[in-house]
Amino acid sequence: MPIFKRRKAAVVEADPIGAFWSWWTSVGSELVADAIARKQPADIGATLSEWVNRVHPELDWELGPGLHAQHALIVTAAGNPSRRATARRWLRSAPASDHLWEYADLRRPGPVSTIQFEGLPAVPIEQSVVEVDPDASSIHVGVYHPAFPELPVDVRQRVTFLILDLVLGEEMVETWIGAIDTLDVVPPEPRPISALLPAVAAFAAEHTLEDGSPAWKMLEGTRDGHRLIATAEYPLRSIRRPHLDTHVEISVGYPVVRDDGLPESDMLDELRAFEDHLTARLGGSGNLLAHETSAGTRLLHYYTDGTTPAAAQLQAATPGWTHGKVAVTTTQDPAWDNVSHLSG
Repeated sequence: MPIFKRRKAAVVEADPIGAFWSWWTSVGSELVADAIARKQPADIGATLSEWVNRVHPELDWELGPGLHAQHALIVTAAGNPSRRATARRWLRSAPASDHLWEYADLRRPGPVSTIQFEGLPAVPIEQSVVEVDPDASSIHVGVYHPAFPELPVDVRQRVTFLILDLVLGEEMVETWIGAIDTLDVVPPEPRPISALLPAVAAFAAEHTLEDGSPAWKMLEGTRDGHRLIATAEYPLRSIRRPHLDTHVEISVGYPVVRDDGLPESDMLDELRAFEDHLTARLGGSGNLLAHETSAGTRLLHYYTDGTTPAAAQLQAATPGWTHGKVAVTTTQDPAWDNVSHLSG
């Protein structure tokens, strides 16, 4: 069974991620592996917690079997979007996996068959049933377990999320699952928990390109009485690129010729070329995730890695546009809240 642990610490490091990996590669990995071998992992728990919490006190860690190595160390944001960038940077600084250790920043589907909190009834996962309600943008899931009536409400909710993480993995839950309900009674059309993974995988396949890259979708509406056309990556979920924690909104003005305020074809080609010009400056440090066009203005929604100069590089590239005003607004937005209106 995986071991879960979190404990706060007040130590502040100039480079806490570097300090963690320096400790881990020098002594930490051997100490933790030895504690696991002795079947006394709690012996090293406090020390490991201290080092993880130096990276950030709101991160969680887990130990469990690896997929390709003997053990896995997983440091997660515990479902907090504002900490996912930190966890991903921790992972990107990790040493190469070897026969003994591998690393991850998201909970994986796991072999755990029973969830139990001290003093409370056991919850065998295979006894869970679900109701699944897909819509145009996500899958809504309700979870029921026969043990729920014996559990406090807050524990039921924790168990619900643990069941989903263990069955689907954290990334699939955060990417494709919308509303999550903890059910008090058996749903009208219950499905075994084993049916959930294939249902979500099929839904994801329908909304993913053949090469595995995210699909894009077009939205249409009005803004201030003017026609609005938007195109966005689907689904817009920060967990797909958690290191992109900085929103760079670029407002690009263009001359209005059409009655509906949208750009005519030649101007649309120029706008697309300008997007390509900006995107080329990013390398691997950011992505264009959405744009909105209405009434002589095209809003480009870029997300960049805040530890790189990507936002400044975008700003420096904007003077190339000569058909209207360009304004750049940069904000920290690790949860991608600034584009949440385009995620439906």
